[in-house]
Amino acid sequence: MSRLLDVSLIKESLPALIIALVADSIAGFVMDRSMSVFLAVPGLLMMIPALLDMRGNVYGAFISRLSSELHIGEVEDMKDKRVKAEIGATKSLAYSAALVVGTIVGAYITLSTGNYLYLLLLPGIILVTHLFTATILTPTSAYIGVKTFQKGWNPDNIGVPLISSAGDLVSVIFIILMAVILLYTLKFPAVLVLVVIVVLFYVYTILRKTWRNKVGRKIFIQSMPILILIALMELITGSMWEDNKIAIVLLVVPVVNETMGNIGSIFSSRLTSSIYLGLVEPMVIPRGKHLEKELISLVVLVVFVYIIISGIVFFMSSWDPRAVYMVWIGAFLSLFILILTAYYLTVGSIKIKLDPDNVVVPVITTLADIVGTASLIFAYFLIF
Repeated sequence: MSRLLDVSLIKESLPALIIALVADSIAGFVMDRSMSVFLAVPGLLMMIPALLDMRGNVYGAFISRLSSELHIGEVEDMKDKRVKAEIGATKSLAYSAALVVGTIVGAYITLSTGNYLYLLLLPGIILVTHLFTATILTPTSAYIGVKTFQKGWNPDNIGVPLISSAGDLVSVIFIILMAVILLYTLKFPAVLVLVVIVVLFYVYTILRKTWRNKVGRKIFIQSMPILILIALMELITGSMWEDNKIAIVLLVVPVVNETMGNIGSIFSSRLTSSIYLGLVEPMVIPRGKHLEKELISLVVLVVFVYIIISGIVFFMSSWDPRAVYMVWIGAFLSLFILILTAYYLTVGSIKIKLDPDNVVVPVITTLADIVGTASLIFAYFLIF
């Protein structure tokens, strides 16, 4: 069996994915019960996919970079100056991406409603949310990446699912909480303006510090263009959520999209490390025993995980088997696209001398959200 499967991949990834499943199930339950907030704040639901995707785009990519650096000996522990520089760069990327998303959605809702306060409210909500989430998730990402490696585990197998599970739950709770709190500032526009100005000044100081650091500046320059592109792509997912406020879809979409994003990110992170270590040849036609073993192991992992997801969804949907069918249809429609895309993006990034850890993980998690959401909505109208 060990000749066909990478047992360590399944043993290390499965517990992390199960933790992610539980956290994302809670996040889906919170979203399902917060429909009144989404109705009260137009555009809020449109921002959530981009906010959730940042945990993979920013923090997952951070862990992936750390993993590669740990494997090749460039980083040894948490005290390394490079780790500190990457922490600053990670915060800068998170705040910058949040500002782009909030501004675009705020402008769109302002044009739709004619209420110019949304141009401040929506960026304010997502930026204040990041003040809390970045403070929690950035050092947590560094700790998970370094400590798992020091314990003899592969951060590529564990890091992205763990930080994603924490990120989704924390992000959903805080963005809904901030929306409720800042919603009342619409009655006092001066307070809303003051909040946005203070947060923007703090973001500016973080960005300035990152730009002065050579490592941080390189990460920011390579990552930010792809994050902006991905933020725009995530608005496609957000518009599908905003236009289809279906309770059962909102209940299961975090756990389904998260799992697909995690599987694709694990594959990409491991593939990057394998190429750097010379175990996989970056070829146009995928081949090689090591790559075959990786793919078979991932398929087995997906089957295990989706059996568990089926049980969770069956319970949370009040024992409705149609919800389980919807999940499996979404899984089969999404998996092939994500794995194929992850391979060619990783190989292509290396060919043009870009670090795949800065590029591929963000694209894969974003594609997982778009494909996963579209597949679930399609399955919903097919089955229900």
